[in-house]
Amino acid sequence: MSGWHPCWFQTLRILKMSNLFKRTLLASACVVQAFGLSALAADHSSDAPVTSIYRIGYPVEVSIIGKELGNAATAQNTLAVKHYAMGRLAWELAYVMPDHRTAYAGDDGTNRGMFRFVADRAGDLSSGTLYAAKLTQKTAAGDKNGGKFDISWISFGHASNQEIDSYIQRGIQFSDMFDAADPSDKKSCTPDFVPSEADGKKECLKLKTANRLGMSALQIRNAASRLESLRFAAYVGATTEFRKFEGVTYDPVRKQMYIAISEISKAMASGPSLAGIDDDINVAGNKCGGVYKLNVNDEFATTSMQALVLGKPKTYEGNLASNTCDLDGIASPDNVVMGLNNDTLIIGEDTDAHQNDVLWAYDLKSNKLTRIFSTPYGSETTSPWVYKNISDKVDYMITVVQHPYGESDEDKATSDADKRAYIGYTKLPKIKAKDKVVFDMLPVAQTDAEKRVAKISPRVRVNGQAHALSYTTLYRSGDKVGETIFGQHIDVSGRPMTGYSKADLPMGISTSPDHTTLLKKDGAIFSITQFEEGAGMMFISKLITNASGDLIPVGLKPIDLSGVYGGYTFCAGMPTAWGTHLGGEEYPVDANAFEKSGGKDKYFAPYLEYFSTAK
Repeated sequence: MSGWHPCWFQTLRILKMSNLFKRTLLASACVVQAFGLSALAADHSSDAPVTSIYRIGYPVEVSIIGKELGNAATAQNTLAVKHYAMGRLAWELAYVMPDHRTAYAGDDGTNRGMFRFVADRAGDLSSGTLYAAKLTQKTAAGDKNGGKFDISWISFGHASNQEIDSYIQRGIQFSDMFDAADPSDKKSCTPDFVPSEADGKKECLKLKTANRLGMSALQIRNAASRLESLRFAAYVGATTEFRKFEGVTYDPVRKQMYIAISEISKAMASGPSLAGIDDDINVAGNKCGGVYKLNVNDEFATTSMQALVLGKPKTYEGNLASNTCDLDGIASPDNVVMGLNNDTLIIGEDTDAHQNDVLWAYDLKSNKLTRIFSTPYGSETTSPWVYKNISDKVDYMITVVQHPYGESDEDKATSDADKRAYIGYTKLPKIKAKDKVVFDMLPVAQTDAEKRVAKISPRVRVNGQAHALSYTTLYRSGDKVGETIFGQHIDVSGRPMTGYSKADLPMGISTSPDHTTLLKKDGAIFSITQFEEGAGMMFISKLITNASGDLIPVGLKPIDLSGVYGGYTFCAGMPTAWGTHLGGEEYPVDANAFEKSGGKDKYFAPYLEYFSTAK
């Protein structure tokens, strides 16, 4: 690959950064490697690997370092950092709390955990301490109301991006950290191994104290805590029973955190199979999922958890027969967000139990659900977020419609044009924290025509005054601005990947944007959109507003991710309080199985296509 190293693409832009972000990137070791200063960095010869299984599965932070996108193939005003210190997980979302130090993981999948990262410095996620939650159920097994739990925390210890990056540079593998064995009788492990069902895999694990790389026992422990964070959680006795742990948000008035559990099933609704594993969560199964509320102490650590609102299974007939959860309630909640006012929780769905996924406004005082947005056939509603700092005239609620006709009703698409995703927004009146906000209920989509469109509630009442609403599209997959096609895959050199193997549409175009963040930099407005693809990508758009507050795109570029070894299956994201975009990489590949297979994995292969011109 001719000595290629991703850091060289980004090093020359370091001097443009703010002092805070400069400190963050220096700690990330990308700069350290580029200048050859890391004693543990691998030799970047022509035979060195392009990337590693341990390069994916982390929060990725993007900073805007200038007002102009530039004329190159990729944006010249962005810098990306991958936060290895925060742990390798199925990052549905990295959610930062108001102290600007504490971040929670929405860890999506089966037999997953609850994780909390506490950074050393506010606004700098490059180093800190990682924790995993241990739940204790206070209600009887099989609780039909979702259960009540106390929460304690187990520390994984401190690490930095630079430290963990150095282990990856040395070529660390799963077998350098753990010995793993199958349960001898499928029910138990030998006394010198710890049983684990993390990620739905029955394993017996033993942490190593020495390895072929000459690492100390403490180094191996630190590496395992960040590179095998879920397995490490099981190893130290943390709870790994969550099923489809999705979005996270915080309510500063009630000092509660809300999390979405898309499906209450599997380990949440049954006991472990292996002896020696605590049954920390055992409630009645609910395919419609629920939203939980968690009390938070002054250090922003959660202390208890119970259900806030649960979905309800229901059978329908006729043109509603494909719905299997109550249409007047939530189904498979995915994204949750506060921020509209003190009392409204926005809940988004990712479900096949409602034919048309919707957004809900949940009134935390009255416990009333109001349907406020509906998506076309087969799509998912993602990225709901309310922005109050972009305009002094209006607030904006961003909503993304992901993969229309993609997860169901594929046969109803009349052409590829129907399948293009939407990035859109709704203008809202300026809303204050204590304002009373009531949306008109959006009716359930029933006709074929209604099921094909993205539609917002017709009006919202703020302190009794009605305001008309509409949904405006910023971009759809395949839209072209200048030479850039929105959603078209690019490789490590910034060239279009028109032949990308997993593309949803011709010309390497994706229909799976999962989150869009609005940011303001020195008076200029930008949006950053990330795509949930094996070869994950992000785009930045420059926006202007007119007299009515409409957002108007005037520039578009893909973001250069070469300095962080590309992206992988970007899911949800958020704007940080210090003005950056923070996204999460979801569904990291099983490194143990990957090593045993000789480096083969069907999900890792599309990610490697990003590096096709690097060899």
